[in-house]
Amino acid sequence: MSTRSRAFTEALSDTAIALATNIPIGFAVIAFANWLGIVSVTYEQNVQLVILQNIVFTVVAVIRKTYVRMYFEQKNDRKKAAGKT
Repeated sequence: MSTRSRAFTEALSDTAIALATNIPIGFAVIAFANWLGIVSVTYEQNVQLVILQNIVFTVVAVIRKTYVRMYFEQKNDRKKAAGKT
């Protein structure tokens, strides 16, 4: 499989995982913000909600992408090792 194909497969997998994880996390962030008292009523509160969501999604994205990359690297290493024996 070519590098481009592997990269596309990884990107597609990562995007699918992101969709599956971000939807429930989005609802949880909004519920958490509501619990904290950050209600989307004023401009300042909207900004606070956007900042909170960006922090949470950034942390989750970095962790998710790290584990996806590790999965594909291990998978590629296994294929290389199997081809050498």
